[in-house]
Amino acid sequence: MKRTITLLIATALMFGMSQCKKNVETITPSNLGEAVHITVNVDDGGKHIVYPGTGAYVFENGDKLYVGNDGHYIGTLEYNSGAFSGDIYNPSTEDYLHFYFVGGLTPSATLVAGTTTDFTVNIANQSSKLPVLSYAHSTQKYVDGTTTYGCTLLNKCGLVKFVPATPTTETVMIGGMKTTAIIDFTTPGITPTEATGNVILYSESNAAKWAILLPQEEVNSPSVTIVGYNSTINNVPAIIENYYNKDGVSINMTKVNPYIDAVFTVGSSTIGSGTTVKYSKGNLQYLGTGTSGTMTPKWRFADNQWDYMLENNHGNVIIEGYSAYNTGSKYTVGNETTADKQAARDLFGWGSSGGGTTTTYPYSTMNGSGWESYYGGTSDIAGTDYDWGVFNRTTIENNDGKSWRTLTSTEWNNLFNRTKNNGGSEKLYGFATVMGVKGIVVLPDNWNGSVDNSFTYAGTNYTANQYTATSDVTWGMMEAAGAVFLPAASLRNGDYLVDVGSAGGYWSSSIYSDGKAATDDACYVYFYSGVFNATSKSNRAIGCSVRLVFTVEQ
Repeated sequence: MKRTITLLIATALMFGMSQCKKNVETITPSNLGEAVHITVNVDDGGKHIVYPGTGAYVFENGDKLYVGNDGHYIGTLEYNSGAFSGDIYNPSTEDYLHFYFVGGLTPSATLVAGTTTDFTVNIANQSSKLPVLSYAHSTQKYVDGTTTYGCTLLNKCGLVKFVPATPTTETVMIGGMKTTAIIDFTTPGITPTEATGNVILYSESNAAKWAILLPQEEVNSPSVTIVGYNSTINNVPAIIENYYNKDGVSINMTKVNPYIDAVFTVGSSTIGSGTTVKYSKGNLQYLGTGTSGTMTPKWRFADNQWDYMLENNHGNVIIEGYSAYNTGSKYTVGNETTADKQAARDLFGWGSSGGGTTTTYPYSTMNGSGWESYYGGTSDIAGTDYDWGVFNRTTIENNDGKSWRTLTSTEWNNLFNRTKNNGGSEKLYGFATVMGVKGIVVLPDNWNGSVDNSFTYAGTNYTANQYTATSDVTWGMMEAAGAVFLPAASLRNGDYLVDVGSAGGYWSSSIYSDGKAATDDACYVYFYSGVFNATSKSNRAIGCSVRLVFTVEQ
């Protein structure tokens, strides 16, 4: 890749510094010694903003220059209205004044004049500002009584453009980059550490992302994270001080659909007759509302079809960063408190998507307290704000703009009564174990058995069909052929989980009995090893899984 090297600052800045000794008795803490007030005049003024297209930056009020001398930190100058100013303590005439600009980053330690010898800064998160790192020392050593010094602030980093193949508003994160640097007053300079990590890029636009990078060797095939895409970069070129790459490093992107790209007839049990749908890529997961309990609820689809929030050992939440919500086999969010509404979960009471509100998730216990306010009436919730899909279409992460909804009981029943080759005796589903998780595999309309010609249809136990990443017929092969997997993610009865890892329950949008009480029934799909019922009923406070679909245009 062609390398274009220019200055990140449009012009070299010559700092004129005036100093005056203040009354030590009245303004200086006794343990720091003599204070000298320094003012650094900056001609360009303005803000600390990096202009990616030109590489120029200017300052903003509050920006800081850290000053070193004689092997340690001696004070901080703060920018305001065109100049940096502040006190430095006990400067030595045996050394220069060393100036460090770290782009608004926070030092790793509390700085103490005369004591601190170094600190580190972390440049990992650049989502809101590009943190330029620069250093210079005065053109002459400090002289007591001299009022003017000069220096040229030089950048110890590089500015690199990244170009996504598809313009995106999603966060772009590049791995394998050096993310920390040491500001060393004993051996003046800014030195990158050996540790590497992820850098969150600054977004100039959907089509242009930028990063300040520390000097390092070329990084081959670094990791790239863009939610909703599989992404790769061939390499990030070697970075030297003051490096400027405006040509751009290309990011290859392939969109990850939030759905299984296969068609399922649900309008009748005859393939191709009536409504057809496509399934979301995983079960629906509620991620809470944040620490205040008043933020917009967050929802998403599980990363994998076999994922659910509790592993088979009854204890591990598999979404990192979200609240654990069980101990052993007992839910610890059984009471309707603010904390409960913040907790991550994937087992829901019927019609409990949020009830048309944007601030709470109604968690219901078996006593049904307050249940009447959770949904709008005694009829089916299909198409209402109490249908998890309808209510959450715009708040599900990477929803792809689809009109997500919940199947009715009739549609679930039609789905499981489809037969292979339109009229054969083999129902297009089967008990299975996928990646070590028990559940039901549902096969698409166009299934002809060629991927797995030994598939056991329906079946009597979870060992009938087994798929891993390394088996003769892998789960990847089945998923590519359009297979949907419904994990046996257990059920919740009040505060307790039931049959974790062995039973599955999936809500429909259909009622079974009229009434608003939690003990009135709604329809759901239920399965246990060898037991299957597509039209089961349960009281509405039972917690079941939810799997969303969208209707395929005819």
